[in-house]
Amino acid sequence: MFSNGVKRELTWFVVTLWALLFFCWVTNLWIEGLIAYLFFYLGRNVWSMRKFEKWMDKGSKGSFPPSSGFWSELSYLVSKKQRALETHADIQLYKSEQFKAASMLIPDAIVSLDQKNRIEWFNASSQSILNLRRQDIGSSIEILLRFPEFIQYLKQSGSQTPLITHSLNDSNRIYNLEILDYYENHKLLIIKDITDLYNLAQIRRDFIANASHELRTPLTVLKGYLEVMVDTPGPHQEMWLPALTNMEDQSSRMQLIIEDLLTLSKMESETIATRDEVVNVPDMLSKLHHDAVQLSQGKHQFEFSIEGGLCITGYKEPLKSVFTNLVTNAVRYTPEGGVIKVVWFTDQNKGACFMVQDSGIGIAAEHIPRLTERFYRVDSARSRATGGTGLGLAIVKHILERHSSELKIESVVGKGSTFKCCFPSRKVACI
Repeated sequence: MFSNGVKRELTWFVVTLWALLFFCWVTNLWIEGLIAYLFFYLGRNVWSMRKFEKWMDKGSKGSFPPSSGFWSELSYLVSKKQRALETHADIQLYKSEQFKAASMLIPDAIVSLDQKNRIEWFNASSQSILNLRRQDIGSSIEILLRFPEFIQYLKQSGSQTPLITHSLNDSNRIYNLEILDYYENHKLLIIKDITDLYNLAQIRRDFIANASHELRTPLTVLKGYLEVMVDTPGPHQEMWLPALTNMEDQSSRMQLIIEDLLTLSKMESETIATRDEVVNVPDMLSKLHHDAVQLSQGKHQFEFSIEGGLCITGYKEPLKSVFTNLVTNAVRYTPEGGVIKVVWFTDQNKGACFMVQDSGIGIAAEHIPRLTERFYRVDSARSRATGGTGLGLAIVKHILERHSSELKIESVVGKGSTFKCCFPSRKVACI
């Protein structure tokens, strides 16, 4: 029930109290004896308390205070707790030093920033990539990295795509910059050298663009001859007509794929436009409504909800391609009699949003993350039957990235799909 120290203290108290009572009974000095004992007991505790205080002032590093009973037990417990805390602190210090040593070996530059974007710590790679020195700790990162792209990216840090730039220290290298929020509004700036990866991707893009461009001319010639052969009567027209018609259809499909590949190459190489403009989205969607009804041929119900006057800044033709792709896909993959909803509205937190919702066949959850990959198909047979090239959503993805947006997809098999993209508030330009 009681600790050893408390038991010893109670034993000492009982023994001395009995000794006092015996003394008072012999001498008949009850009042004087009790007063003397009270002063003695209080003095003893004050003396022990004082020794305990001095021991604590030394950081409880020395031996226990030369006392007994309760104060001795308390000294032991404090010392035991102190040793446990020191052991825990040593372990945490070892882990911290281990983490710092490991981070110093990472080839990516890592810089820790406080709430005011001042440098708290950086690893060894930051010294070579950013030319940071120890005296830069405490300085604002905006003073050291003064190019406008980074300043804008820093102010808008959060859930956004990384910044790719070649403006660091006027080098010819290409870097990927990403800012992550962590631990009470602190930020972690991670800079990765992606020059080699970027060059490999550029080689792939150039190959696709060049191959598509070279294939377009012979395919156009081939398709022209097929059209002439289909339209020209001959002795064996009936026998060859189905094969020629099929060849013409497949050449048309190949032509669409090549056109989409060339469009995708333009998106990736960022040559689609030099300057953005105010895009009248309501007017664009009104025309798209008419085109969608014609494509549907009366097989679907359309519900267009367009917020008038809500425009954004961007690139007109690429944005038209985004909206057309999403609406066209809804028409292609929604059974006859289905409902297709198209909404253009203002979101208080995200700016302007475009959403296409259909009651189509739906998409299984495992396919959704890969839908924007080139040539990825959930059902190849159905995609070919509907005339899809497998590049539409890949094009949509790259166009939206150029407009600081991304495509969000929600779908349930057999119930339909929802495709949504939101443009940041800075892109909104109401007229």
